Amino acid sequence: MTKQWNWKWLASAVLGASSLMVMAGPTLKVGDPAPKLQTGTWVQGEPVKDFEKGKVYIVEFWATWCGPCRASIPHLNEVYTKFKDKGLIVIGQNCWERDESLVAPFVTKMGDKMTYRVALDDKTNSKKGVMAETWMAAAGQNGIPTAFLIDTHGRVAWIGHPMTLKESVIEEALAGKGQLSKAD
Repeated sequence: MTKQWNWKWLASAVLGASSLMVMAGPTLKVGDPAPKLQTGTWVQGEPVKDFEKGKVYIVEFWATWCGPCRASIPHLNEVYTKFKDKGLIVIGQNCWERDESLVAPFVTKMGDKMTYRVALDDKTNSKKGVMAETWMAAAGQNGIPTAFLIDTHGRVAWIGHPMTLKESVIEEALAGKGQLSKAD
């Protein structure tokens, strides 16, 4: 009877803990104010300290070892080139990098296929990186590449794979009237 009770108690505890994790869910969602930018070293471009009102940002999380990230970089660069004069700023936020010394040579090698700003994650007080924690983990995102579109008011307007971000969504955000949505 005691062994049976222990198993029932253990099963109940495990189910309860897993329900709490599901109920907790992501704390960063579409419509929320964008978290503070807490990047580490800027590898390319002018550093961005804060989100400027009237500008739209794509903060895209990637790593040099990530095949899908490498495949999406030229597309993201095309989007940046098309909309930069209209107020779009793209930040390639490196995260979960195994060897950060590979990032700068990677960006250099990409050349005109990766002309937007690039930053390393700040791992000074966080092994995983501050941006990985305050953006990716907070949004319940566990795969890269993942992009966040930040509207002219500094709110998260869209979250998803950068290849699925429609230009019409960017245009609406630039016009200050985007519909907030999460990509599937």
